[in-house]
Amino acid sequence: MAIEDTFNGAKNVYTLYFAYQNMVAQEIGMERASALGTKMCEAMGAMQGKMSKEQAGIEEFDARTAYPLVKNFVESIGVSSKVIEESPQKVVGRGGRCPIYEAAQMMGLDGKAIETLVCCSGSIKFLDAMVKQLNPNLSVQIRKFRSSADDFCEEEIVLG
Repeated sequence: MAIEDTFNGAKNVYTLYFAYQNMVAQEIGMERASALGTKMCEAMGAMQGKMSKEQAGIEEFDARTAYPLVKNFVESIGVSSKVIEESPQKVVGRGGRCPIYEAAQMMGLDGKAIETLVCCSGSIKFLDAMVKQLNPNLSVQIRKFRSSADDFCEEEIVLG
């Protein structure tokens, strides 16, 4: 039940965030509001990565050693994740139900808008900034984006 509670809490918070972002977009335009959202995600991701690196006490991160830190963060917002491919150079994770996707959908965004405006401009920017704090040669990319709330996403951490 704890993962469901976490998921629902995160969905509520993201719904509030998207409502706020919509209001800001009405005042300053969607392009500017989206750019500010991206900038915030990058700053918060860098902060999370720095804290995670300090807590982990690991000096050299590759994709395999970075993945558990990313997984811990993703699971902290109620998204289940499992590894489907793993090596020191690349880890591919499959994410289950997503409170961010469902919150954006509740606010009226369709799947393509969620992929572009929310995930590629926000969540992935956050995770990419996070892993770059662990190792500047790491990056996070979307490998497969879900087609519905019941589908899954695949993200990869790549060392290169």
